[in-house]
Amino acid sequence: MLSMIPLPYKLLAGAAMLAGVFLYGYMKGSAYAEAELARFSARAAEQVAELERENLEISNRVQVEYVDRVQTIREKEYVYVDTAQNTVAGQYDLSNGWVHTHDASASNDDADPARAADESPSGIIDNQALITIARNYARCEANAEQLRQLQQWITDNKAAVDRANAEAEKKK
Repeated sequence: MLSMIPLPYKLLAGAAMLAGVFLYGYMKGSAYAEAELARFSARAAEQVAELERENLEISNRVQVEYVDRVQTIREKEYVYVDTAQNTVAGQYDLSNGWVHTHDASASNDDADPARAADESPSGIIDNQALITIARNYARCEANAEQLRQLQQWITDNKAAVDRANAEAEKKK
């Protein structure tokens, strides 16, 4: 019966059948790819949500530690300032040279030797200078604590991301 069909029609039917098989395979593969992308997207969204939860926990913990530590620093600052004001006796009037050198070092400027040699009284008593120095140290400690906590936050978040990536690799 097939021998009665002319060759060009047989070739055309074969090509149509081949095209049909190709389209069927393409459609099945496309549907599988879309399903696979949807599964990947869902896993990625789940991983992002988990990382966001961990980030929130890390942020809260680091913030609480930072606030507690800075509060302790401020309380100590108040004690030191109170001690400098009420306990330490103001005995000496600091020289203008001392004040200039202190201010230059505090602002990281160059100290002028001529101004540093000025021995005239500045009107600033030593315990007043001590109060300023205690406040400056407290600010420096608070800044240092802020940097430590920021570094801790970065380290903890990186560890959480690394853990999530390792778990995702295990699931593959």
